Amino acid sequence: MEIVIGLLLSSLSLYCDFIDAECLVISPARLVVKYGDPASSNCSSDTPVEMGWEATQGGTGLTDKEVKFLRWRVDSVTDWNIKPICYTEGGQCQKQLNITVYKLPDSVSISYRKYPDPMVEKHQYQLQCLVQNIAPIERLRVTFYKVNTTGEQTELDTQQKSKDNIKTPENGIYTLDFTPSRDDDRAQLWCSAMLDLGPEGPQPPPVMESDRLNINVLYKPLINMNPGRFSMNITEGETLSLACSAKGNPAPSYDWLRPQSAPAPNTTEGRSVVTITNMAKSHSGEYTCIARNPLGHSTWTVNVKVTGASCQAAGSAMVAVLLLQLIHWL
Repeated sequence: MEIVIGLLLSSLSLYCDFIDAECLVISPARLVVKYGDPASSNCSSDTPVEMGWEATQGGTGLTDKEVKFLRWRVDSVTDWNIKPICYTEGGQCQKQLNITVYKLPDSVSISYRKYPDPMVEKHQYQLQCLVQNIAPIERLRVTFYKVNTTGEQTELDTQQKSKDNIKTPENGIYTLDFTPSRDDDRAQLWCSAMLDLGPEGPQPPPVMESDRLNINVLYKPLINMNPGRFSMNITEGETLSLACSAKGNPAPSYDWLRPQSAPAPNTTEGRSVVTITNMAKSHSGEYTCIARNPLGHSTWTVNVKVTGASCQAAGSAMVAVLLLQLIHWL
């Protein structure tokens, strides 16, 4: 008995699937329509039947006579939750048109949740991308971008809200934690909003970008001399000239530490270049550059060794002195 009942139920299911499949066909079965634009779709049947369209816009009653197809058409779709349904007499068969009504955003903007004035390297900040008046928001993808001073573009993150089945326009707020480095100074940040409505929607999917946000990042000085510490030899009586260069924001100031026996140097270019004339052996030792700004400091050290003049050089100097005396006597 159970086997017979099972066979009957299976046969009934197959029959119902056949009737439903052959009953009504909607073409196109899915529409993506911009709010305010026209829309249309055809409902057809293999055999003539009385049919109609039930909809908040463009609805029609049952036809007076049996027909094989009936068109649904709206000059301007203004109902976000429109659900056109094609049906036959007595509601024996019905099919719903899958329709998505969309609207592009009024604007896309990027900002800080709390404005930093300015940013500091290794500190965390929160960016916000605001997409105003968009529908349906579940089909929206928001991407944050960065471009540095060399023009290199980086995709920071892409976000999409979970499917909440909201049809009407709403505002979307997307946030991103951002920790800048010194290389991000004078870079630009922005976000883009792409409404991806599938193959039936606009191709390529429409994209709107925010204005670009110029960022200023403060960071401590870093002396870019290589290596960080090295030695050099200089001959007694020559001039010592050392240049120190550091990158920092704000621009660093410079100080020099020198051996106690060394005379006060001449400094130029904001004290980054130091010069000592007529070096003596007692001036040998470590010369250290210190670059500072309010965020920290960096150092660079040179070990200077002053050597005596060579015999050849001393002999040449003596010959020069004798020649001068000889010329004077003559």
